[in-house]
Amino acid sequence: MGLSDRVDPSHAPHPTNESERLLFRQVYETLVRADCSGRPMPGLAASWRLDAGRNIWIVTLRQNARFSNNRPVTAMDVVTSWMSAGNGGGNGGELRPEVRRLVRSIMAVDARTLEVDLQSRRADAVITLAHTDLAIAIPVPGSPWRLGTLPLRIDSTGSSVITLSTLFGNTSTRFLVAPGRDSRDLLDQGSDLLLTRDPRTVDYAVTLPQFQISPLPWQRTYVLLTPNRGGAISTFSADERRALAQDAVRGPARAAEGPYWWQSLSDCEIVSPQAPPVPPSTSPRIVYDADDSAARELAERFVGTGKYPRASGLTGDALAQAIRRGNESAYILSLDRRPLDACRDIQVLMDTAVWIDPQFIVPLVDTRFQAIVRQGRSGLITEWDGTLLLETRN
Repeated sequence: MGLSDRVDPSHAPHPTNESERLLFRQVYETLVRADCSGRPMPGLAASWRLDAGRNIWIVTLRQNARFSNNRPVTAMDVVTSWMSAGNGGGNGGELRPEVRRLVRSIMAVDARTLEVDLQSRRADAVITLAHTDLAIAIPVPGSPWRLGTLPLRIDSTGSSVITLSTLFGNTSTRFLVAPGRDSRDLLDQGSDLLLTRDPRTVDYAVTLPQFQISPLPWQRTYVLLTPNRGGAISTFSADERRALAQDAVRGPARAAEGPYWWQSLSDCEIVSPQAPPVPPSTSPRIVYDADDSAARELAERFVGTGKYPRASGLTGDALAQAIRRGNESAYILSLDRRPLDACRDIQVLMDTAVWIDPQFIVPLVDTRFQAIVRQGRSGLITEWDGTLLLETRN
């Protein structure tokens, strides 16, 4: 498999880009999976039921569940995985911040049974357990990689190759990592699968009879956020969105199509933090994620048409701080097109930037990846959000 983005072991099991998403999904599992319609399916958990009197979900792990090194998985391992470092992994410890957004508390009842109190009180809230922020992973002494509960484990890593192997070593998968390089090189280096939005790579693959190309589901919606300073709210007609998709974005894109999940939040209990107003920046600009090519292309189009004076690509803490302040002219962000838990996603967005209001989220375009697959290769499953999985999973 070819990976065209950076892969950082410290991020596991929570991906920050599409390459990490593809790799981590082969190794790290959630208690519940989601089917293509967003319905819950067994994952590490074989069954679950709601104790309605207490609003507690009783979750039972599958029988003989094991980590990829053959060690049995216990309910306490799940508790430990969700706890902050230094909490000892015991019942009653402090949950990690990303877990707390989804879960109020978790307790191991016995070796296979958990009591989980979810933030959401909806009757179908168990689907929350399929969120990748709740993937199960435990540290391994002497290894930068955490251990997961799927059959594949990360066996060896290098600067350009990551090898996954099964428990008994009879099957292995290599991930070729080439961030910043021409992704066409990954096809020449023997990749059997490559996910890409680069039209040059797709055009090249068309000339190679050993490959077939399959579009994946529409995955991301790019939006324009403009802090409300008493001015008019930006809007775009369907024709304007189509023009952005056709002329501004390189790779598969279409005019954003509703319904948009952030406009249907009547069932959500959203806490809107209060923050003192921040004066507008003295140097107006539109800000985007510098590692996101589609965001850059949209921002540059707005600058080219004179809508904004300049664009600035930021990453890491600089990007997070710029979004948190909310004093720029506008921001280009990408959102999951089909989040598992819309209430949770809007709360995270508002926790990140208290100035954000759903009415100021302006949809622009939808994007997706294309899968370039070597002829004769099979054994791939498409998850609910378009992520591909190898069929070696449990």
